Amino acid sequence: MIRINLLPVREAQQKQTGKQLLALFAVLIVLEVGALFWFQGEKSAELDAIKKRNKAIADKITELKKKTDAVSDLEDQKAELEKQRAVLDGLIEGQSGPVRMLYELSQILTPIEDPQKKLEVLEKGWNPDWDPRRLWLDGFVERNRAVKISGHARTNEDLAEFLQRLGSSRHFVEINLNVSEAVELANLNRARLVRFDIDALVIYGPADVKKLAEGSLGQKK
Repeated sequence: MIRINLLPVREAQQKQTGKQLLALFAVLIVLEVGALFWFQGEKSAELDAIKKRNKAIADKITELKKKTDAVSDLEDQKAELEKQRAVLDGLIEGQSGPVRMLYELSQILTPIEDPQKKLEVLEKGWNPDWDPRRLWLDGFVERNRAVKISGHARTNEDLAEFLQRLGSSRHFVEINLNVSEAVELANLNRARLVRFDIDALVIYGPADVKKLAEGSLGQKK
């Protein structure tokens, strides 16, 4: 019987298989290393893109901040100009306002003859046929827009008409009747009249309207 020794063949096959496995492992390692380099490159590119976007955003924020600061400066300048304008308007109103106010007061105490004018004052609640000579002023004192008006009227109806006209005026506000009493005047043959005393605020123009809204108008303020 012939015997064949197969051990060298098996050893050769095992060596060959080992070499193939080593070669396969080497290929896998190379592929893994290549994959790692590729992944790192991709992430590096993404990181660069993120850095660029962050820089662009930071630049935009800086630009917007500069614009915001510029707008804030303009608003501060505008506020300062408005303050200066308010002071100037107050000075102008302080010069021309008293003239307009006294003219309106004279119109209140002037008889109305024109029919068209009578129709116009009806809308204010005035009695167009009232005779202002039934009332006269004894005192008119103004200090820092606070005014005190005193005088006499023939009747309470005459005083009520005067108060109605003051109340519909654009120059008199916060009208308060302090005194309204019947008196006899010896120098007028003991005629019975109504003595009155009125407090009010006078408005010269828009600057005074603003002060009135702020509560800074009047002698006490």
